[in-house]
Amino acid sequence: MIRNIALIAGLVLSSMSFAADNSAVVSDKENAVMVASNKNTWSVVAMDNSKGLTKVREFHDMGDSGVQQIDYVVNCADQTLALASFSVLTAKGRLPARVVEPTFAELSFYQPMIDHDKNITNNTCEKRMAMNTVSLSN
Repeated sequence: MIRNIALIAGLVLSSMSFAADNSAVVSDKENAVMVASNKNTWSVVAMDNSKGLTKVREFHDMGDSGVQQIDYVVNCADQTLALASFSVLTAKGRLPARVVEPTFAELSFYQPMIDHDKNITNNTCEKRMAMNTVSLSN
């Protein structure tokens, strides 16, 4: 009986850690780097070298209404983008209150067409190249 409980607990814990590693949004445990900032908007990136993808999180200050938090995933190999998550952070809490973090497999990548999306892809891939060059030369 105890062996079965230990086996089930081990399976649950291993699946939870696998799910966290496969999350398509930037987490607090990742080494994120700020790549852009201005008066009302800032963004950070976290590279996932095992999959060749880069996670991007943008924050847009909306004043008294809160802050938009938008997560994207960029595939620099083919210059595509996927929306991973959207929420609004307010003084009362996060809207929606419960957010399910998608995995990479659940994302739908598209070729960016509007300037905002093109800027995310171009800036991320340029920064990724710069960060890879620095890490290789050190």
